[in-house]
This record gives sequence, structure tokens and C-alpha cells, in this order.
Amino acid sequence: MTATRRPAPVRSAHAELIRTSGASRLWIALIPTAVLLPVVITLGIAAIAERFARIPGQISVLAVSTSNSAYWVITITVVLVAVAAADGQAADGRYRTGDYVRLAISRRAPVLLGRWMFYGTLGVIVSVVALVVVVVALPAVAPTVYGTVSLTDAVGVRLLWTVPVYAFFAAAAGVGVGALIPTPVGSTAAVLLWAFVAETAAGYLPHGASLQRYLPVFNAVYATGQDIALQPPWSPNGALLYASALFTAPLTVAVLMRRN
Repeated sequence: MTATRRPAPVRSAHAELIRTSGASRLWIALIPTAVLLPVVITLGIAAIAERFARIPGQISVLAVSTSNSAYWVITITVVLVAVAAADGQAADGRYRTGDYVRLAISRRAPVLLGRWMFYGTLGVIVSVVALVVVVVALPAVAPTVYGTVSLTDAVGVRLLWTVPVYAFFAAAAGVGVGALIPTPVGSTAAVLLWAFVAETAAGYLPHGASLQRYLPVFNAVYATGQDIALQPPWSPNGALLYASALFTAPLTVAVLMRRN
């Protein structure tokens, strides 16, 4: 009997797991930072706010709800998932790794889809871990300010499924950017510039506030249930679908393009 051959995207995902195993920057730098940095920032801010809140009659500190608790996880963790995906895809040319993958999987689409599977699954796990740690720890670290934060209220439950979905599709954007800009530095810079510069800078353009309502990261943050200043022209679920579609656009373009 011959063994059943696994689908090409599954083989591609497994190949990426093997390629990144060991002392790679994915496991040494990117993933630990994606979990620890938002946790440290969030709990550090919470501890300072709690200290001020307990000073009698000096400073008024408002209580914070779940809808304002996961900002740094959404902002840092998910963006670093996209960075990891872009960096991994762009590193395809190092040490002729891509040549070996193409010998095993001749078509471009399954290779890219497999990498999306790998980094998307990793993003789901990392985002859930960071989110749970932050939301569970906040009431313990700062009960006066963050005492009402909970994973079991309506916003907390929404965070538990929307943030992983956001991370999964952010990985698609990262793989797509890494395929279109095939250098680790260039693809990483493109992801960071879009997430932290372009979408914010759009607000300073003529009619910028209206433009921001249609930008993908803005819509994804809105979809998680976190409080934001502007609202897109659709529901939170519609915003998540819209953002997810836009995040797959770079990957779709990369799949359709064929290298000479």
C-alpha cells in the first residue's frame, strides 16, 4: 500500500515549521515579543493607574471596562504576527530554501497558502495567549481601575474570537507582502509603516476621517469591540469581514503573479 500524500498546502506549512525550527528569530524574538510586550505595557500602565487611583483626593482616575482593556494586544501582537509572516515569506530566498520547496511543490499558490496556514495558526495561538493573560491579570493588578474587566462579559467573549480571526487574516497580509517585497527588511518595514504610520497619517489628509473609516486595521480594531473614536459605515461583524477581505488582497495578488 502507498501512503496517502498530504495536500500541498499542508506540506508547505510543515516545511515552514521545519525551516523555522531551532534558534530562528521567529522563536527567539518575534513570538516572545508578540506575547510579552503587550502584557508588560498593559500591566505596567494598569499598575501606575491603580497607584494614582489610590491617592486620596489628588487625581481622579476613571474605571476602565473590557472595551478598553486589550488595546496593546490588538495593536502589537497582531501586527507582529503579520511581521513574522512577512519576514518568513521574504526569507524564502535565503540559503536557497525556496528552491527546495519549489522542487517539492511546483505551484506557487499552495506554497503561499501553506505559509498562511502556518503563520495564521501561530497567530491565533499567540493572540489568544496574550489576550487571556492580559484580561485575566488586569483585575488582579489594578482592581480599583480595571476591576470590571472580564473575559466572560459580552465584549470579553467577542475579543476571544475576533482577535484570533484578526490575527489569522493579518498573517495572510504578511505572507502576501513578503511575497511582493521579497526582502525581510523591506517587507517588515512595509507592514509596520502601514499599521503604525499610514492609517494614522490618513486622518490628516483632506476628508481623512472619512477615509480612515475604510482602512483595514481600523476596521479590524473596531470589529473586536474596542472603543474607537470613529465608526465604519457597517456593523462590527461587517467590519471584520471587510478587513479580512482586504488582508487577503496582497496574498491574492502574490498568488496570481508568476515569477520569471
